Amino acid sequence: MGCCNPNYRKTVNEQEENVNFKGNDSLPFFIKITIIVIVITEVSLTVILV
Repeated sequence: MGCCNPNYRKTVNEQEENVNFKGNDSLPFFIKITIIVIVITEVSLTVILV
């Protein structure tokens, strides 16, 4: 598809939206909670044992 094709800009914009949408990935909620619980547990054990 050449740069003179009328659909070129539309195609480029759609591809850009797809890339931007994929860039917004984040960790699922349950994984975040699990990490927080592990960190709190480690900090608590460190404080209790030291």
